[in-house]
Amino acid sequence: MKHAVEYALVRFADLLFHVLPRPWAIGLGEQLSLGVSHVITKRRDLVLRNLALSFPEKSDAERAHIAQEVWRNLGRLAVEFARVSDFTDGSIDRLVEVEGREYVDAAMKEGKGIVGLTAHFTNWELTGALVQRVFGNMTVIARPVRNPLVDRWVYEKRTASGLTIILPKDAVKASLKCLKNKGIIGMMVDQSLSTGGVFVDFFGRPASSTTLPALLHIRTGAPVMFAYLLRNGERFRLVFEPVTFPPVEDPAARIQIYTQVMSSQFEQVIRRYPENWLWLHNRWKRQPE
Repeated sequence: MKHAVEYALVRFADLLFHVLPRPWAIGLGEQLSLGVSHVITKRRDLVLRNLALSFPEKSDAERAHIAQEVWRNLGRLAVEFARVSDFTDGSIDRLVEVEGREYVDAAMKEGKGIVGLTAHFTNWELTGALVQRVFGNMTVIARPVRNPLVDRWVYEKRTASGLTIILPKDAVKASLKCLKNKGIIGMMVDQSLSTGGVFVDFFGRPASSTTLPALLHIRTGAPVMFAYLLRNGERFRLVFEPVTFPPVEDPAARIQIYTQVMSSQFEQVIRRYPENWLWLHNRWKRQPE
């Protein structure tokens, strides 16, 4: 019964966001998200606590403003994901500006595929869809939604652009296959792991992080690239940043060092645009023993 109610609410919101003009739908999504922040107070407090620990130099008022924009971003994300069909091959040039295309083109010419990294930043669902629309041959590692009814709806939205979705349990084998076929394998690198991984410094605190990107790069030689979105009014800027690793002679140290390089690089992006990251996630939940 619970799953059916949740699914009905999702489909109603989906319909409403499509019926309303886009600016109205965005405004509604923002207000609904701000309203939710007053209901799930534990998450609201977690956002403020994470911001205080990560930006001690900012005032309470500055961090409160960032927190409010974080919730607004979630509302916009929900509307944009519901309306992902707005982004077609014919509308990409009008709605999306690509920055760093030359890095992707150069990486693809190497013939080893690309290890594509992103985070819960701006609209991570749309990021993969737009990379697929612009470059094609994109496979993404994604967890299923717990509600199977909602999961089917999410899966249809995610694959509408032509994306291939694989589950985390199949990540290693499917990633290697994708790279062998000269494709782009996309994954999130900003989630706390309950087990495994390595600890790297992230905003001055240890954070457990996946080693899969480093392992794939070491094993295949595939270039590693960050991709993220920035909003510019109703348009988007799809940004690509190559990751450059220092030479490391000790094979045992490579995974740790490479994972730290990736973490530090995206931390700098978040520092420039803190309102775009998902501070609701308890990134530092697991700590070294």
